[in-house]
Amino acid sequence: MDNFINFDEIFQRDLNDLHNEFGVSIDDIKKIHSSRNIELEKYISELKKKNIGLISIRDSIYPEELKNIVQPPVFIHYKGNINLLKSKKIAIVGTRKCSTYGKLVCEKIVEELALAKITTVSGLAIGIDEICHRVTLDNGGNTIAVVGSGLDIIYPKKNIKLWEQISKDGLLLSEFPLKTKPFAYNFPLRNRIIAGLSLGVLLIESRKKGGSLITAEIALEEGRDVFAVPGDIYSTTSEGTNNLIKNSSAKLVTKASDILVEYGLKGVKKRDSKKLNLTDKEYKIYNVLEREKNLDEIIQKISMDPGEALSILMELEVKKIICSIPGGKYRRKL
Repeated sequence: MDNFINFDEIFQRDLNDLHNEFGVSIDDIKKIHSSRNIELEKYISELKKKNIGLISIRDSIYPEELKNIVQPPVFIHYKGNINLLKSKKIAIVGTRKCSTYGKLVCEKIVEELALAKITTVSGLAIGIDEICHRVTLDNGGNTIAVVGSGLDIIYPKKNIKLWEQISKDGLLLSEFPLKTKPFAYNFPLRNRIIAGLSLGVLLIESRKKGGSLITAEIALEEGRDVFAVPGDIYSTTSEGTNNLIKNSSAKLVTKASDILVEYGLKGVKKRDSKKLNLTDKEYKIYNVLEREKNLDEIIQKISMDPGEALSILMELEVKKIICSIPGGKYRRKL
């Protein structure tokens, strides 16, 4: 709460001067000028009570990469670790109605990015966004959520626990004032910040039209890298990502290292299976799942009683070492 712009200066400066210095549109500056009647001291006091900070485009912590987009936000509200703005960031976006395939791919790539100490950026929506944030935090990584409402209005309500966890262990951002509801037109504005904060944007499942494609288009316009995971050619949830790859607008990605290599960053730390603290029987099953298999295929390989094998599979799922997938099959997560 220490970094505040001089509001009097904003109100007193000429519109064109502010436009030229900050690159902010005249319309946006007019909106700021029209807010001179807001009780600023009361507003700042309310921010402090809610433990919400506010930075301006003139503050040193304001990210240079965001400052350089076409219309950077003049003010950003934040809650959490503001120093994450200084970290290397990759945005991950996708459909709200992701398939099991999209979920598994997101979990895999995000885990690898988290282990490589890359901060993930997303929009805290249902679907790919929430998976990105949750998996990052589960793996001890850093994540930034850019939302389309005021930071005192949690949206979607379903993600209230995740919202609260990010506010403590990550960073919540919004350009919108307190009490701003999540209007539909807020989200394209939110998307430009997601793209603007990041080195690149990764799409994991996207329909032919949607918010994640808007984010990709903004990223391309701003000269950022766009990456996409290929998907099922018969699935509408992969139509957008497949088109980006086909049109050479996005680089094909199947693992985190495909992204990291673009920036000369260190590769993903691989976990040693010997350090998973498995029993002999658990390790036997884990070892067999180099490729996904169903229960019958597993017991044929290791000659184990079906009931015992199923019990071990359930235990490995609880430990988040493997996961079940459609078709009654199992695959490794680690």
